Amino acid sequence: MESANIGKDPSDLLEEDMVGVEFKSVEEAESFYHIYSKIIGFSVRKNQCRKNQAGIVTTRSWCCSNEGFRRTKYIKNPNRVREPRSEIRIGCRAMFRVCYSKITKLWVVKEFRANHNHCMATDMQKHFLRSHRKISAAELEQAKLLKEAGMKTSEIWNLFVHQNGGWDKVGCTKKDLYNSLAAGRRGVDDLDANTTLTFLQSKLDIDPEFFYAYMVDEESRLTHLFWADGASRFDYELFGDSLAFDSTYKTNRCQMPLVVLVGSNNHGMTCVFGFALIQNETAETYTWVLQKFLECMKDKLPETILTDGCRSMNKAIEDLMPSVVHRTCSWHILNNAIKHVHEEGFVGELRNLIKRYYSVDEFDLRWNKMLLDYIAEKNEWAKALYSSRHQWADTHLRGSYFGGSTATNRCESMNAFLKRFLDEKLPLWRALQHCEHGLAALRYSELGKHAADKLSMPVLKRTSMSEIEEQFASIYTRNMFLEVRNQITRSKKYNVIRHHKLKALDICTIEKYLSKDHPKRKVTFKRIEREMSCDCYWLETKGIPCRHVFAAMKHLHLSDIPRNIIKNRWLKECKDIYLSSPDAQRRFVNPDMISSKRYGGINSQANLFLYYCKKSPKVQQRGMELMSTLLVEMQKMVEDVGEEEKTINGAVHEVHDGIKEPHPVATKGRPPQSKSSQQNSSQKSAKARICRVCKKSGHDYRNCKVRKRKCEESMEEDDDDFE
Repeated sequence: MESANIGKDPSDLLEEDMVGVEFKSVEEAESFYHIYSKIIGFSVRKNQCRKNQAGIVTTRSWCCSNEGFRRTKYIKNPNRVREPRSEIRIGCRAMFRVCYSKITKLWVVKEFRANHNHCMATDMQKHFLRSHRKISAAELEQAKLLKEAGMKTSEIWNLFVHQNGGWDKVGCTKKDLYNSLAAGRRGVDDLDANTTLTFLQSKLDIDPEFFYAYMVDEESRLTHLFWADGASRFDYELFGDSLAFDSTYKTNRCQMPLVVLVGSNNHGMTCVFGFALIQNETAETYTWVLQKFLECMKDKLPETILTDGCRSMNKAIEDLMPSVVHRTCSWHILNNAIKHVHEEGFVGELRNLIKRYYSVDEFDLRWNKMLLDYIAEKNEWAKALYSSRHQWADTHLRGSYFGGSTATNRCESMNAFLKRFLDEKLPLWRALQHCEHGLAALRYSELGKHAADKLSMPVLKRTSMSEIEEQFASIYTRNMFLEVRNQITRSKKYNVIRHHKLKALDICTIEKYLSKDHPKRKVTFKRIEREMSCDCYWLETKGIPCRHVFAAMKHLHLSDIPRNIIKNRWLKECKDIYLSSPDAQRRFVNPDMISSKRYGGINSQANLFLYYCKKSPKVQQRGMELMSTLLVEMQKMVEDVGEEEKTINGAVHEVHDGIKEPHPVATKGRPPQSKSSQQNSSQKSAKARICRVCKKSGHDYRNCKVRKRKCEESMEEDDDDFE
């Protein structure tokens, strides 16, 4: 610091000590005054700047931030809504002025006022002073990288606090970090729709199979958007026999609902076939989404489709996929039953009609009896439900594979998983990027399952059919093998009570031990074709052979698996033909991402350097010496090279000019309350709530424990439904 040359302590400097002191540059003079102000305990701002006729600065002055007074128009504004900012300008006259000398070609101090009319900040308060708060370029780059990885700004701030050894050593406040990150996105976010489409277009450089489509309105505003990458399209080729989709809210700042189209892979895990952002949830909108989905998947139709019963979805499916078997989520039906029929026991009876397999005549008899028992024959909701029974009753749907589920829980869990990466304040392009991060995390979990199947084997010979168990373990993924082994284990409870042996056919009648009330099942084995089937339709509905089949195999002494009960979708090797890297799903060709990757590449080495430096004071001292030398060298290299030109891998992309950001849309959820209505409602006297389910006060049906328990019981997967 220059005060060292002056020979006095900074706190004791007077005007006569500073006037005449010379600096090599105006930057050096500014640095001196900033360091001096931080030691004393006040904040600095630039004041006057004078230039000569050539436009060259000849005089520069700095003053205390408390200099001058705020204009009265900012204080006495009658239309002000917010409280005015705290007053800091109280007429402090402390200042520092330097002028350029043509003779010495140095900057000379002409004026220095050291006296202030306010108190100074203490050591614990100095880091709050505005001129001494600044987030470094290195920390800002690290914050951007962490933000792209899905961390919240508050979490990044906590990391910086821990990393620097305290909140007072970060160099800025949490608000400064929020502002710095927002400033870096502001230019891009203002052109959100164009940036989003450019982002999708850039994906084609690294994934030729990437597909996207969008729709605009008469104002050229983005209304609908659909996209799917090459891995999703390949997954649909293998596992597109069953499709489920649902919409979720609060994923972006335009409030556009996010539609996720999902299925199940060979591990029984959720796989994503595509995403869509839509402006509204009309039948026309869902028709557009399904049209683009089929266009993306080369017009391949799924065998079954599962939705939550939304009328708009139903209409779109009927128009575009009339041949596809459509199922309505059983959870939504049972939940609606609680709202519309307020009789205890009705939900349990309805659950039996949904889950159990009856003949058509028996189903109708049980339905009519249920309506009579619970006085629901005049209930309009019950009448409408019966008219759509072919979309929810197992009597009409058994034998169709719906991903092993009767509810949209796979969609709901996927929505909850993505919400970890999404936020209602995100611009569209950032929401798409975070969807990619979530998808990459999902595929990384799948890759781990695949590696475990390749590199290890489950413990075998835990059942009485060790040969069959070993064969399934060698070809099926681990998760599906465990499901099959569970059926083998349960087959011990079943006996063959009758065996008809025909010319090329074996028919076995299976009965559960000491369970006369359970229906008997017939298992048929074709000896020539080596095919086996059961009239419980577990294989067709769940995708794996049932316990009745294994009981018959044991009785017939079969040592090989019948060919028709092996499903290709569960094989370990079914995806080996597709070679992909999980990191490829996260790449996004963008100029800012290029610098971020350079930062990330050296970050691991820097962390290792810091790890060694903290081991001992001697190592730390040597590390600081090396770092100082390296920083000087690198700074000189950056100055020599200049600002690096930003390119996008040399690729030329389609420019989407003129596409405007969508209007914020109102979703089907509850509209937000205004502050006035919230205040009015809080002033009203609280009225005791009466739950329409349990008839008790203090809560309503939404958080009723009795209702939740009934729903959980009704949604439990009960294997006895297939017995």
